[in-house]
Amino acid sequence: MYVDLHCHTTASDGKLTPTQLIQKAKRLDFSWLAKVDHDSAYLTDEFLLAGKKYKINAIAGIEISSRYKNKSIHVIGLGINHASQAIIAYAKSKTIARKIRGLKMVKKLEKNGWHIKKSELKRQLVARPHVALAVINHPKNKKRLLAEFGQMPNFSTFITAYIAPGKPGFVPKTFYISPAAAIKLIHSAGGLAIIGHPCSKTKEFSYSQAHLKELITKFKFDGLEVYSHDHNQAEIKYLKKLALKYNLLMSAGSDYHG
Repeated sequence: MYVDLHCHTTASDGKLTPTQLIQKAKRLDFSWLAKVDHDSAYLTDEFLLAGKKYKINAIAGIEISSRYKNKSIHVIGLGINHASQAIIAYAKSKTIARKIRGLKMVKKLEKNGWHIKKSELKRQLVARPHVALAVINHPKNKKRLLAEFGQMPNFSTFITAYIAPGKPGFVPKTFYISPAAAIKLIHSAGGLAIIGHPCSKTKEFSYSQAHLKELITKFKFDGLEVYSHDHNQAEIKYLKKLALKYNLLMSAGSDYHG
């Protein structure tokens, strides 16, 4: 039996639809799966129906963009009522904000000489991977991409070169909420609030031990994502100790994007 409580779909920046995600999980013998798209509960009905069809315990969730002391905090909501009016209103506002941010990135990249395949951006939510693919998949960019990267880049490579902080196409997020507000929103929808990938190697999510302890003691989180692809064995051991010390639930997730 396998469990993954941190998966993304086409409702945010994942490659698979909710149904495709469930189908893949079935092939790999997963029993429990949580869909926690970025600031989005879109397509959760499809996910739950597919889970029922393929006999997988599908959990409705969300991953909320939060910020505290200049660090991004991804707060995972597990077991939410995705039809909650508060969740719907939050997701709608963040979808609009992400689309505005995406369009600003597009304009900056166009000024940098890139052609944009606009059809890649006709979706519910627009994030950096979609903007990157809108460049990569435009045939007029092929010659330049090969010259600069030596081969056709994937979206992660292009993001690092052009849409990461300090790069020509980067636009900072303006739609963070506080950890307290994220927890309150998740609890209002009946969910559990989990600190996602607390030992991430990504700079904007890389917390010191003191910072993580402050998050745990100051805010009313329900759990920690102890097991993650970002965590080595020493970090897992440390997070388990923290969870036990502060009576927090332990979660496990791959942060799967497809």
